[in-house]
Amino acid sequence: MEENSNITISLIEAKVWAVIALSLTFILVVSVVSIILGVLFVEHDMENISPIDEKFLSILKDVMMLSIGAVGGIAGRQGAKTAAELMKGKDDDSARPTA
Repeated sequence: MEENSNITISLIEAKVWAVIALSLTFILVVSVVSIILGVLFVEHDMENISPIDEKFLSILKDVMMLSIGAVGGIAGRQGAKTAAELMKGKDDDSARPTA
């Protein structure tokens, strides 16, 4: 009974993290597309970039760094947990990575 409960909890946790990762990815894609489209259809001087375009690109850089860091943290969370359990020397199957 306890094993079934652990599987259910793990499944729910995986679904929650998947929703979070997909939401961050969606935010990143929408931000990138909207800022690029906003900058793309404006005439530019060939030598200088306008101040508003510099601000848009700065915002884009910040959003990308935030999203990449968050997704990397989510992805690395389970790997770090598994590595810590393996280093502790647990012999059960939950500590072994699955392919």
